[in-house]
Amino acid sequence: MTGAATEPGADLRLAPPPWHPLRGLDSAISPHVAELEAHIIGWADRYALLDDARARDKLARTRLGELVARTYPTILPARLEAVSGWFTWAFVIDDCFDRCAGQYDETAARTLRVLAGDREPGAAETRLEAQLADVWHRLTAGMGLTWRTRFTQHMAHFLAAFKYEAFNRRTRRVPDLLGYRQLRRASGGITPSLDLIEVASGLEVPALLHEFEQTRAMFDRAADVVVWVNDIVSLRKELAAGETTNGVLVLAAEREIGLPEAVDAAYTLVAEQVKQFEDAEAELEALLSRWRGLEPEAVVAARKFTDGMRAWMRGNLDWSFRSDRYQVTDGVLLSTDTSLLAPKPSGPER
Repeated sequence: MTGAATEPGADLRLAPPPWHPLRGLDSAISPHVAELEAHIIGWADRYALLDDARARDKLARTRLGELVARTYPTILPARLEAVSGWFTWAFVIDDCFDRCAGQYDETAARTLRVLAGDREPGAAETRLEAQLADVWHRLTAGMGLTWRTRFTQHMAHFLAAFKYEAFNRRTRRVPDLLGYRQLRRASGGITPSLDLIEVASGLEVPALLHEFEQTRAMFDRAADVVVWVNDIVSLRKELAAGETTNGVLVLAAEREIGLPEAVDAAYTLVAEQVKQFEDAEAELEALLSRWRGLEPEAVVAARKFTDGMRAWMRGNLDWSFRSDRYQVTDGVLLSTDTSLLAPKPSGPER
């Protein structure tokens, strides 16, 4: 008698070990979880972004509002709808590109034109572009040109990464570690997510402070922690889907080790990234205390931004083990509708 098929990676331990520094970061959550969840579903319904009732149920079980609540625990009530709208857009477009081969560069260009407010005359607008335009109008209220430029650049990186992930998937290629470190920070959508810390708090970090070497190091390390933890937690799902662009698989191939050892190696790498974040944070704090002429509100904004990056590292971990997006490998995507990525070509009526 043949036993039941075992799910790929079912025997892997994916939670961080007891010693891990991620466990030492404070865990917090906004009291507005229910409101955020309602906004998520509201955005998806308003613009008809989901495939069907199963996809709608999947979105609810993803607990996307909880992700926002855990990663922006002090989010202002006035910012709930705008921030939840961006996450709805990001998760839908991610699922669209998961199985839909598309005109990646064209979709990226169309999306960036939405952010630039530079629509071509007479250009058809997809439902996803219309939703993003609505979200963008809300996100940018009160935000300066420097922030809008930075966010747009990070969105460009996020959109460009889909093409390279699709190539790896199509050719069954596991990328090398050197290249993967660069691709993953972009493909995870974490850099624009970290930019939203300033939107959620209503405190914009002055341009010079944001480009301090220490702030940049913290930003990159926080981004790396989030995407590498995501790779670990989503490993079973990605093995089942035949995904090849995953940091655990990269480490396994690079070091010629098994998956359990690669998971351990990934968590060791994450621990190093947390340590580097904290070293840069200490340097930034010393710099802020010595910088002459620095306005008190700039110091507050920088510290709030630091707190936000810490919240993202821990909040992502807490959410990941509660979300059906990674814990249930049912193969259901939020959307596979290619018309969300580019307008369907018009033709003569029949």
